[in-house]
Amino acid sequence: MKKAYRHGDMALEIVDKIPIGLKEKKTSILMEGSHGNNHTFKNGKFFPKLEGEFIFGYFQAKENCILLHPEHGDKKGQAKIEKGFYRLRKQHEKLADELKEVQD
Repeated sequence: MKKAYRHGDMALEIVDKIPIGLKEKKTSILMEGSHGNNHTFKNGKFFPKLEGEFIFGYFQAKENCILLHPEHGDKKGQAKIEKGFYRLRKQHEKLADELKEVQD
């Protein structure tokens, strides 16, 4: 099993590399969170790519990468992650034989 980070309604799964041909999106927003609380970052690169219902892109975390969200992480809403490459996945809950997006 590969290592992953969970950041509210988003998971970052460690991968070996970013798929070839993806274009970096010049933004600091990884995902728009529910209730207007976006998942943002410092010291990284976001590569959007929809793959099915759950995968929405890839992320390259550089040295001293920090994820930011007012409801997740330390008291300042920060969570450090290791330098590396990640696949970004929306998290869902299974309720009574149906999938439902996780709400922040």
